[in-house]
This record gives sequence, structure tokens and C-alpha cells, in this order.
Amino acid sequence: MDSTPDSFLDTAALIRGSMPRPRRLWLWYATLAVVVMILTSIVTAEENPQLQAIVRFLSGLLMFAMVLAMGWFASHTLKQQRREQQRVEAIEELIQLRRWDHAAGMIQAMLSRPTLTMSGRLQALFYLSGVLARYDRFADAIVVHDYLLSHAQFDPITAHGLKLMRAMALLREDHLVDADRAMGELRREAPDSAGLALVEIYRDVKTGHPDEAIEVFKAKSAAIRTQLGHRIADAYILVARAHDVLDQSTEAAAAYENATLLTPVEELLRRYPEVRPLREKYGGAASPREGVQ
Repeated sequence: MDSTPDSFLDTAALIRGSMPRPRRLWLWYATLAVVVMILTSIVTAEENPQLQAIVRFLSGLLMFAMVLAMGWFASHTLKQQRREQQRVEAIEELIQLRRWDHAAGMIQAMLSRPTLTMSGRLQALFYLSGVLARYDRFADAIVVHDYLLSHAQFDPITAHGLKLMRAMALLREDHLVDADRAMGELRREAPDSAGLALVEIYRDVKTGHPDEAIEVFKAKSAAIRTQLGHRIADAYILVARAHDVLDQSTEAAAAYENATLLTPVEELLRRYPEVRPLREKYGGAASPREGVQ
């Protein structure tokens, strides 16, 4: 099982410390000061014609310097924002490559100080919730889920995925009442969701209702295969456990083999501790070549 020090990925500190600061106003104050200086010089020059040429030259020079400063500031800010977006994209790539330690380190570094943009901050927090779940820190992941759902507006697909992650984390933390409430909300929003079906199967296996888990799988297997692709392995391993509890060894062995054909058994056992007894009973298929890091 992966673990992290208590001081690493401090959820509350990262949420608090990553809030973008208000934009710096010094450039606008400097611009206002230059304008006031120019106007004052013009008024003074009108009273002394000998100074008019000098005032015009200095005013033009100041205006030119001001334009250059504003252009540099805008370019510098844009470059910083691009670098921040590149960092977010690098975090996403590390997660896809299952390089969890590197992704966690980049998230820690990025969210330990105010971000430049709110969008970059929210993306990084979203990835933080996934990394926390990978380290089995589900209570911290729920804190991030709740914060994002309360303080951000996501597109429907992203919001649905975030709610599914939260429901699964609630189940892993044994918050069954809250999980049931979360699933009820998801059911009203997207009754045909394959992700919701997977959460329901896990709930039924976890709470000792194997018949219900098998029934959900039979009813939703086509949708799970279409919507989740190879993640149907998660459903297979859970259904294998359901059949095993019912002493249906043949069905359990077949489902276990299907699951391990698609996903390394170590990863499946990490995701769902309840299925660990299956490893001693069923050989399963050879693990896929992709490693679990």
C-alpha cells in the first residue's frame, strides 16, 4: 500500500495556500503617477514658454517608457501563465503514466504557493484528489471533492466524474449513509451512468449483498463495457467476489480471469481490498504487461 508522510500533501494548507493573489496594481499606480506628472508639467510649461520644448520631449519619453513597461508586464504575465499551464499538463501526463510520486511532488510544489490563474488551481486540485485516492488517503480526497464541488463550475462530464470519485471515496471510508445519498443524487442526474453502476456494484459487495451486485452487473454490463472500456475489469473483479461469496466457484473463476486479463491483479486488489481473498483461490490470467507503479 502506498503511503505519504502526514506533512506531505497537506490538503487544508494546499487549498488555502494556492488561492491566487489579487493582480498587482503597482503598474497602474505608476501609470497614473506618470499621467499626473505629464499634466502638471504641461500646465507649468504654459506659464513658461521656454520650457515647452523640454516638457514635450520629456512627456513623450515618459509615455514611451510607460508603453514599453506595460507591454513587458503583459508579456511576462502571459509567459508565466503558459508555464503554469504546462506544469498542469505535465502533472496530467505523469498521472496517466502512473508516476504517482512525481505527480504528487509537482502538485505539492504548485499548490504550496498562490497560483497565477484560478483555472490552473482548480485543475491541480482535481489531480490532487486523484493522487490522494491513489495513496489511500480517501478522507483527504473527500475534502478536496467537497471543496471543488462547492467552489467551482465544471462541465457536466467532469462534474459527474468528480461526484463518482467522491462516492467511491465515501465507500472506502465506510461513510455508507453519505455514500448512499451521493449515489441517489447521481442516479437522478444520470441514471444510465456506467460509473454509477460500478459504484453500486462495489457498495453491494462491500455491504454483503452479492446477489444485488450480480444483478446490477448483468443489467449494466453492456453500458460498462461501452462507457468504461478496460475498466470493466473493476466490475469483473467485484462480481467475481460476489460469486465467490455465494459459493459459485465456476462463475467466480471466469469473472476473475476476465478481470486479470485486462488489469494487473495487484492494481485491482489495491482498488478493492474486499476482493483480496480471491487471489488465493483463483489463478487468473497472466498479468498485462503494463506495470503498476
